[in-house]
Amino acid sequence: MLLDIYTNFSFENSTISLTLIIWGLYAGILIGGIASVYNKWYLGGVVRALLAAECLSAETGKTLSELGRPTWGMKRALRDGTALRKSVSIANPQECLLTQDSKRFGAIRRFFTGSAQPNPKLNLSLARLYIPEEKKYHAEVRYEKKGSAPIWLLIGGVILLVIAVLATFFIPELLQMIDNAITMFKNL
Repeated sequence: MLLDIYTNFSFENSTISLTLIIWGLYAGILIGGIASVYNKWYLGGVVRALLAAECLSAETGKTLSELGRPTWGMKRALRDGTALRKSVSIANPQECLLTQDSKRFGAIRRFFTGSAQPNPKLNLSLARLYIPEEKKYHAEVRYEKKGSAPIWLLIGGVILLVIAVLATFFIPELLQMIDNAITMFKNL
């Protein structure tokens, strides 16, 4: 339903529908929830494992396999400049380097990051991770397990789905009622 069908609301040349706005908000909130759960539970699990093993210096660093954590999804999270790398350091970066990225993506990388320097590819089975002592408090606070449980994501997603469906049907009716009331007051 297009917003420009109401006589008292001016949405000229608008092709954005109310339904598209509602479902766009639903998708955005759901994606944000998924990202929050991923950060707190998956990436936070690595940080909490490092803190529990007291890996607070390069000498006490451990690999992901020693911590009992999978390497899936960690390559991107451990790149330079990411939020996880602000808390977690690699004790042996030269030993775990594989190759550099190809240079054909330099223009794209320069556009999005401001730097054409390729990100090194890491062999995470060799990377010894640790949290420097000065970053310990920041890591504990940022990746604490409190909040953002996966079950709440599921429950919240269902509740938001119900709200989005109801809003899709009732907001146009509400706008029509407001439009009719404005028309009635104009005709007095």
